[in-house]
Order: sequence, then structure tokens, then C-alpha cells
Amino acid sequence: MDIIFISHVRLLRDALVTSLQDSNGNRACGASSRETVEAALAAFAPSMVIVDASHPEGSALVAMVRASVPKVSAVVLARHEGDEDFLAWADLGISGYLGPDTSAGDLLSAVRRVQAGEVACPRRLTALLLNRVADRSSSERVDRAGIFTLTAREREIAELLADGLSNKLIARRLQVALPTVKNHVHSILEKWDCQSRGEAAARYRKQVLDDAKPNGGKPVELRASQAPTVNSATLRPGAMQHRPSAAFSHRAA
Repeated sequence: MDIIFISHVRLLRDALVTSLQDSNGNRACGASSRETVEAALAAFAPSMVIVDASHPEGSALVAMVRASVPKVSAVVLARHEGDEDFLAWADLGISGYLGPDTSAGDLLSAVRRVQAGEVACPRRLTALLLNRVADRSSSERVDRAGIFTLTAREREIAELLADGLSNKLIARRLQVALPTVKNHVHSILEKWDCQSRGEAAARYRKQVLDDAKPNGGKPVELRASQAPTVNSATLRPGAMQHRPSAAFSHRAA
């Protein structure tokens, strides 16, 4: 099996590539940037990509591999098991998520499980994902192009994108890791089929404005039967003139 391991930490990259190549006849190579991913893809078509979740462009590089090899399996090595981080990666479609206590043996076991078509993920996170699926099915709209296809966190980030905030400022505002924000942004672009952050921001603004308008922004036609009627008596000269009340007239007398 051919594997690409993506990490910006050379020590980790070299150690895991050596470990992966020493087991079951796997071929593995490391990558840390778009250029090195392109070089790896030129050498072979991987069946699996393993990514260090702390890589600033991890999700984008995984997407780059998938653009070349659509059926490639993705496994994430996380520095911590944060729910938000896990769900952001899950939205991108992964086959494995391994936490900070993962040993070399655990990684090789996970590789074999994913190769066999299984999912390698802690039970707690699996339960979290199942609950997330249930929540989505009960609360989201069917319209795939609308804002309600996004998760609650993605809607927050889409709103901040529409406000013109950068990924770093969004991460600071929401107090989450920068790679997490990038994963969410990538997920938003995929769900809305947008080519850029600007396009996603424009779509969010349009959606919010349309939802704020009566009848979803559609023009409302007034039927003849609904038109206000005007009594001809109200148009007589002097009909709208002020008449003093009886009490006032009495006092004047």
C-alpha cells in the first residue's frame, strides 16, 4: 500500500515514514507543502494519506491529494481530542482519527483497519459523530444550497467571513485553533460549491438578507380582493374637517 504522510515537523515525518515502510511491504513518503505533495503524487497514486492535524494547511493538502486520487482514505493524527477539531475533520470525510496517546503500534493497527474498510476512531468520538448526524437530520433544511446545510459552528464562521475577518482573527474570536478554522472554511466551500472565501461570504450575506425579507425575498402580489376600499363619503369636501366635541361646545356656550 502506498501512503503519504503530511506533517510540517520533519522529525515526526521521517520517523513515521520509516515506521510505515517497515511494515507489510508498505511504501510511504513524507510531504510538508503543496510542492512536496505534488512530487509524491507524481511518484505514485496513494491509497491512504495520513495527516498531522496541527499542519496549518493540512485539510487543503488532503483535498489536493483527493483531487488526484478521489478514493484515497484519510487518517488524522491529532495532538488533542477536541470535539470541535474532530467534527471539523469528520466533515471532510476521514477514515481514522487518532489522539495524542497513539503509539507506533496503534498507528500501524489503524492503517490495517482502514485498509480493510473499517473506521479507526475512539468510541467516544464515534458516539459524538452519531449524535451529530442525528441532530443534523432533525434540524437542517433539505435545501443543499442554503445556510442551514452548515453546522452551527460553520454558520458562525460564515458570518465572520462575511464580516471580512481573516482565519487568524476568526480563530482568536472563537478561541479555537487556526487549523480548525481552516477545516471549517474548507467544509463551507465544499458544501456550497464555492471557489473562494469571498464567494462564500457573498452567499452568506445574500442568504441572510433573503431570509430577513418577507416571503423569503420574493415579491408579494396584492389581489384585488385584498386591496383597501375607500368609501366615497370620506372624500366629500369637509368630511375630514375637525369637529369640536360636545363637551368643548358646552363649555364655549
